[in-house]
Amino acid sequence: SSEAMDTLGQYKITVWEEENFQGKRCEFLMECPSIMERGFRKIRSIKVESGPWVGFEYPEYQGQQFILEKGDYPRWEAWSGNSGYRTEHLLSFRPVKCANHNDSKVILYEAENFQGHKFELSDDYPSLQAMGWGNKEVASIKVNAGA
Repeated sequence: SSEAMDTLGQYKITVWEEENFQGKRCEFLMECPSIMERGFRKIRSIKVESGPWVGFEYPEYQGQQFILEKGDYPRWEAWSGNSGYRTEHLLSFRPVKCANHNDSKVILYEAENFQGHKFELSDDYPSLQAMGWGNKEVASIKVNAGA
């Protein structure tokens, strides 16, 4: 497809089974729903050569997610940063395809599990309070379209 041709080369990631770029390695130009299907037990170090990617704690893009921008990630602290969430390996990943901004739709909820007061966004908002969001926090988010 022409869409596949357009994105070829925009995304490239190399993953290793062990920390510090050791052990089995594989290069990817597109998403990987389960590293185990490629004969790996886990991913413990990563080099992002091009494009933004998102790595997931579990297969099929489940669990905690981490944005992976161009650079080296020799061990888990490099991708988890100061998030306070510790996962020492990733099991699936995919490129972040920048969506047409006109198509983006996000719904914010004041309570967990998509409960309570909600607020729909389809544009950039430098201040949620200025737009009428009464809380200091957002407890859950649903992304209906876009990235």
